[in-house]
Amino acid sequence: MATPRFLRPTAQPLLNEIARIIPDARLRAYDGSASGPPDARVSISFNDPRVFARLVRAPRGLGLARAWVADEISVDGDLHYLAAHESSLRDPDLLRSVIATSIRVTLGLGWHEIRSAGPTAVEHRPARFGLRPVKRDLEEAEHHYGLSAEFYRILLGSSMTYSSGIFAAGAETLDDAQDYKHRVISGKLRINESSHVLDIGCGWGSFLEYVTARYACKATGITASLAQCRHARSRTSGSAEILYGDYRQHLPLPSVTAAASIGMYEHVGARNSLKFFRLVRQSLPSGARYLNQAIIWPQAKPHHVRRNAFVDRYIFPAGQLLPISTQLSDLERAGFAIISVETFGDSYACTIRRWIANLGDQWDACAQIEGEARVRAWYMYLTGALTRFEDQTVNVAQVLAETR
Repeated sequence: MATPRFLRPTAQPLLNEIARIIPDARLRAYDGSASGPPDARVSISFNDPRVFARLVRAPRGLGLARAWVADEISVDGDLHYLAAHESSLRDPDLLRSVIATSIRVTLGLGWHEIRSAGPTAVEHRPARFGLRPVKRDLEEAEHHYGLSAEFYRILLGSSMTYSSGIFAAGAETLDDAQDYKHRVISGKLRINESSHVLDIGCGWGSFLEYVTARYACKATGITASLAQCRHARSRTSGSAEILYGDYRQHLPLPSVTAAASIGMYEHVGARNSLKFFRLVRQSLPSGARYLNQAIIWPQAKPHHVRRNAFVDRYIFPAGQLLPISTQLSDLERAGFAIISVETFGDSYACTIRRWIANLGDQWDACAQIEGEARVRAWYMYLTGALTRFEDQTVNVAQVLAETR
């Protein structure tokens, strides 16, 4: 019996290179190749030769991510262990082996296999050329936040809070950490029963629910996601006004006495940062407080989520992490005085660990809601994010400012 042409090229040299870089990994391939110790901490399987066609069609991380999402690569064991070795995977000898294997295998495939090794069904396609910025940004936000509320309830826990909690002062559970975070923000903003609190990027309404229940104050939230808007309106039961749309469609908002943005600034970007803070400033009277919680990039220049990278296509289209210096400078230019800056990246790592545990514990339920491919994409995303906070590639900060 003739050997199928896609089985003739062997993946053995590549598996040997990976085993050299990641010594505690067992590797297998569709053609019978194997390498690494049988009792390794993690097992990696290349299940389909289209893995290599994906790498040819989309080099760097996107092709690999597509293969993962399509289950053409599977991992049995700790994916986080592999993510921690990401920098080692840039080894020149390994990269040469990846290129050689990818070209050799792809040349042995038929046109149908090569053509099918392109974008997967759940990835975001770049916005249409010429689309107005606000509408484009709404479409991109919907890709990130427009999943089922039930999926997010499983992932985030009962608080439905998609930003870092603060694991301090006896906070042990995820809900404790989110509740403590809301308490900290409320104290920094000096919220009381006469306040009108604005939450820009209010998500599923957890902070608004907290302040209206605790202080019986007036509250308004803005969200760019229809799914979040519906859930937040239901959750707050009329105690807060929830506005759907881009912040540029609603700000400035009159009669606000305190404002917060908790995990939304990453969508604003360097181009709109100053404009965003000016719109917030125009919503507040002199002497009012504003708190901005955001993931920060520790280097001097902003970090764009690279177009056509995994995170851009599957999770967070057009996201951007800004250095704290940019944020502080733009706040001051917009008419704010900085009161304090607090970072707590270790708490974000703790938060993500619990999200990953939630996803793993209820994987089948999440897959039934959103599909196996999307759940695999989120698992990969969260694992990578955890690694970034653990190695301090990124951090998270609360910046408290006061209007001048």
